[in-house]
Amino acid sequence: MDGKIRIRRGLREIHFECHWHVNYSTVGPSSSECWQSADIILREISKSTDLQWSNGAEANSLVFLGASAEDVKEVEPNEFGSLAAFNFILKCLSAATSACGDEVAAKLIMPRIQGHVVRSDIIPLRLADCLSVESVVSFSEPQQHFTGKPINANTFERLVEAFAASAAGILVRSGTPIRDIKSDLLSIETELDNRLSFPWLIEQQRPRQTLAMLRGGPHSPEHGGTGASIFTASKALDIEMIVLDSNGHWLEGPDYAHWRKAFIPIDMEHDDSLPRRIVDAIREYGKKIDGIFTFSESYMVAVARAAEELSLPTAPLGGYEIATDKYRTSIAEGHKAYRTSSVDEATDAVREANLSYPLIVKPCRGWSSEGVSRVRNAQGLSDAINAIDSKRHGKDFVIEEYCDGPEVDANLVLHDGELLFFEVSDDFPKSADTNDSGSFIELANVLPSKLPTHELALLRDSLHQSLLRLGLNSGIFHLEARVKDSAMEYVVENGTMDLSYRQTPPRAVPSAWLIEINPRPPGIQASDAVASTYGIDYFGLGLLFALADKERARALSHPFRSGPQYWCEIVFIPVEHGGVFDSNN
Repeated sequence: MDGKIRIRRGLREIHFECHWHVNYSTVGPSSSECWQSADIILREISKSTDLQWSNGAEANSLVFLGASAEDVKEVEPNEFGSLAAFNFILKCLSAATSACGDEVAAKLIMPRIQGHVVRSDIIPLRLADCLSVESVVSFSEPQQHFTGKPINANTFERLVEAFAASAAGILVRSGTPIRDIKSDLLSIETELDNRLSFPWLIEQQRPRQTLAMLRGGPHSPEHGGTGASIFTASKALDIEMIVLDSNGHWLEGPDYAHWRKAFIPIDMEHDDSLPRRIVDAIREYGKKIDGIFTFSESYMVAVARAAEELSLPTAPLGGYEIATDKYRTSIAEGHKAYRTSSVDEATDAVREANLSYPLIVKPCRGWSSEGVSRVRNAQGLSDAINAIDSKRHGKDFVIEEYCDGPEVDANLVLHDGELLFFEVSDDFPKSADTNDSGSFIELANVLPSKLPTHELALLRDSLHQSLLRLGLNSGIFHLEARVKDSAMEYVVENGTMDLSYRQTPPRAVPSAWLIEINPRPPGIQASDAVASTYGIDYFGLGLLFALADKERARALSHPFRSGPQYWCEIVFIPVEHGGVFDSNN
């Protein structure tokens, strides 16, 4: 349907041509199940020479014109359904003004079934890095209800109704000499089918719930912390957050007070009375709490104990006790592992068990690869043990066989034992792998993995069963593993390291070698990479599982229908020496 749009500010005006139409699709399991789109094409045709464009709702009013001047109707911002929708049309018109007479295009995403949006920012999240998309704006409020009534483009004025019925708007990237706007609109339509063909509208609204988080993260967002990802997800999921952490924590102050409902100071010392302090703090808070969690594995056992006493959702305590203890994890996997607490004990264990070097030494209660070393001889064993920070990780450490197969990071999302999502990234050789000894400093991860399909299936099935044996049936789990006797190995060709098939086949059938289990999402760099590569936000899932909100967790565990949208590499720049990093970046 064709028409005119006019922006008026005082006596000054800008005039636009506008064409819009609805893309009708069949509701069904093989197509766009719960949405349809509308295309909008704009072009500036005239404006007052002294008019200054402004992108504020207060500064402009819209006038729609039909086929003749008699059809003029001024449209108030609230008629668009939300201020976000009104500002989006202004943004589109601003883009048309900047296009110097060329056409500018946009899309609206309109739900076709009745329901509540599973997450208010789901469409921008799923369209990250989509080609031909300039920007995406969500019009949705958390858990907003949509009627799903169809919109017909039988009159130009119904464009306003389309905005009010839409969940989001997409501004199309300007066309190029190779591609025109219509091709870009068609390309985006195909990508929408790929990215939005999952149940992002659900029938029942979830009551607003409050979630308690122990340890709000050591770093604020400006210093690389995970806070922005966690609290953005909580807002989009309509979850209120309270935070328990030490006095003086960055979340206690006013700068980020809007992120949380309350901050409760607590002694965070790792001791036997920590679960009691957590329970007392929650009870003294005096308001309803629907769940408690932590993304820090060193506190998970304490949180699980507190959750049990408070009758809040939690995984089995025994599973957490094994998963957060590197020695007990190795024993559960059938590895020959030995717990010791001194150089003398370690030397005796190696001699008595007749262990062969190289060996792995790591703290039983460690994290972030701190204190993990590969050792080649008795002197290296002694040096590695003395390098462990016992104040941070405790005095006990584990000694076990070194597996030299390709290492991977594997993330599994489980719902009542069912594997909903599984992805693997190749963890490129660390410093200890390339130097044949020393500590394990991360260098690079690439996802998705390049390992053969049958080895990925082996990892999937083996790691899944490892979690189930511990009773870890629901949640997001970050595991590190290797493929022993893999068909592939890392080689350097023309200065580039990558996985390549071995020239000599392995002498044994490949097997999965579990290194560690982290019952939490991976770090921010890996979680962000997965969110853009697959469209799944692990931090949001972590919040939902802490509330036993399994319907939304299941809905948000669907990757793009066509799989990962690209190869993604995470590059780490290790700090190997102390000093000053002299850079403006």
